[in-house]
Amino acid sequence: MSTATAPAIGYAHAEVGRLSFVRVLRSEWIKLRSLRSTFWTLVSVLVLIAGLSALLSAVVPNASTLGARAPESALADFTTRAATAGLTFAPLVVAVLGVLAISGEFSTGMIRSSFAAVPHRFPVLGAKAIMLFLVSFVVGLVSFAASWSIAVPLLTAKGYKGELFSDTTMWSILGASTYLGLVAVFALGVGAILKASAGGIATSLGVLFLLPIISQLLQALLPKQTWIADWSHYLLSASGAGMAGLPNGTQEPWQNILTVVIWTAVSFIAGAILLQRRDA
Repeated sequence: MSTATAPAIGYAHAEVGRLSFVRVLRSEWIKLRSLRSTFWTLVSVLVLIAGLSALLSAVVPNASTLGARAPESALADFTTRAATAGLTFAPLVVAVLGVLAISGEFSTGMIRSSFAAVPHRFPVLGAKAIMLFLVSFVVGLVSFAASWSIAVPLLTAKGYKGELFSDTTMWSILGASTYLGLVAVFALGVGAILKASAGGIATSLGVLFLLPIISQLLQALLPKQTWIADWSHYLLSASGAGMAGLPNGTQEPWQNILTVVIWTAVSFIAGAILLQRRDA
């Protein structure tokens, strides 16, 4: 009788323990939400985006004090800049989260357990990327919706132009939120390449924050080299600002999106290849 029931028990155990990508996703979601740094990072994003928008909208003088009548396009552009002011710093915070999502596992050795459960490795990185993108996108969506909800009433009362439910506003919120999600995946790829928190964070912040500064310095020092200004529009941060509705040279919206996607794809693919070839 015992020999007859043994196959049934073994079959049930195999079904329960069968590996699937959905289960890998669930595992990565548990890891991400169980980290204390995740909560504080996402709270920081919300505070930065909504707080900077509120601060800038509150302290800016009335449009009537500008002297000569400013064109409506300039007044509307200022509203967009106020609502997306947090885009300068929020991607830096999200990038830190993206790096720590994988470098933390390398430092603790937990990555070996993940790869023992998922020997092909790529599903682990893919699941991390999906979770990071979704979490960063949703938090960005809430944060930028709040920032626009704060900026538009305050600034329109001061004579600036802006509509909360216009197509331009909706695309700005969606574009900025998508940019935050892609930055998280970009930083994840950097973390997979370098396998170290300090190096990954420094590299990600360098691309997002330091490269634009270097570009501006080179333009000031070499004003005749117009190619520097042309190529600066293809920086990750510049194209991300374009996705949020801010001007980025002569770049079209689809060019801004494509540029950010290419930055993200190069980082992620390089990280995935090295993750397959190197020891954990």
